[in-house]
Parts: sequence; structure tokens; C-alpha cells
Amino acid sequence: DIGGGSTELVWIDISKVPRADRARSIMRLQGGFYQAKSDVPAARVVDWISVPLGVATLRDQFSDVEDDAARFALMSWFFEENLTDFTPYQTIQSQKRFQIVGTSGTVTTVAASHLNLKRYDRTKVDGLSMSSAQIDKVIHSYIAMGPGGRRADPRIGQDRAALIMSGAAILQALMRCWPTDRLSVADRGLREGLLYAQMSADGVLEEGVF
Repeated sequence: DIGGGSTELVWIDISKVPRADRARSIMRLQGGFYQAKSDVPAARVVDWISVPLGVATLRDQFSDVEDDAARFALMSWFFEENLTDFTPYQTIQSQKRFQIVGTSGTVTTVAASHLNLKRYDRTKVDGLSMSSAQIDKVIHSYIAMGPGGRRADPRIGQDRAALIMSGAAILQALMRCWPTDRLSVADRGLREGLLYAQMSADGVLEEGVF
């Protein structure tokens, strides 16, 4: 989750959870990282980190660099330097058994650009899977546009144009470091999570309370 002032990363291991129970096991994380015993195997939080760099703080870190492409490269490198204490960074995993789920304005904007949407459509963006090559293609197009082109691009918008390159630098660093070449886009956030948690606690979800 790429925010304005920080980026939150959580590595969840569901390899020992039967496929049919994975959604329920992840939903149970609302109760905390350490789960009570249940008939459904628990999703295990391997590691988590809050990197004190988001789209605004990372941009401000290199605001004195005038060259657009050089500033982007420096931002991506600097963010990667702040990931070395996170366990997955040091662990080689099979690409087929590892995925990244991204949620943030940066991720959804890159997805909208990849789809070449003229107007943002949540139903097309949410759940989209993009490869590293597709993400890199979008980011390279952002660099080629320059600041003026990004402000004029309707897929980015003037409000996000000032922050999209720092967000893209974070996203590219993550895709470069992690042992997977695909990203799943989640256009859902804290409010949806709270709603699902309350529905689950009230027993109104099909799966019942867990």
C-alpha cells in the first residue's frame, strides 16, 4: 500500500491453507497476526514493514534534482535501499507461488494507463493483473511525457501528476526486488476492510463469523 508519507508491506504465507479456505483464512487476520485455533488453517504473517517513504515524502527527498529521468532513477534506488530489512527481499521464492497485491492511487493510475482508459472505471481496474513488462512500459511512457505531458494526460490528472513519478519509482523498485513478475491491482482500501470486518462479526457474510 503506497501512501503519501509511507509505504506498508505485509508478506502473508497461505501455502499451507487449502485453496478453498484461503479467503476465510485471510479474513481472519482482522483479529490480529496471532490467530486462535480454528478448523480453518490460519494465514501466517511472515513479516511486515512500514517504510517511511511515500509519494510525497519521496518526491520531497529529491526535489532539488532538475532532470526528470534522473530524479526518477534516484527515487527508485533510494526506496530500494530502505527495503533490505524486509524478509522477502532476502528470500528467493518460486515466481509461480508468489504474488503482489497492490493498493494505492499509484497502482490504480498505472493500471488505468495500461488499459488506456479515458475515464476511470473501477470495475475494469480492480482485480487486473499486470506483468512487470507492462508496468515498465507505462512508467517509461510517463518519463517520455515529461511533467507537462503528465499534467495533461487525463489518465493521470493534474492532481496526481505531481506525485505519480515518486509512486512509480516505489512500484518499480518493488517489482524489481520481489521474486514475481506480476502485480494484482486491488481498488479497495481501509473502508472496505472495516465494512467486511463488521459484516463478518455480525454473521451476515455467506461464510459466517470467523
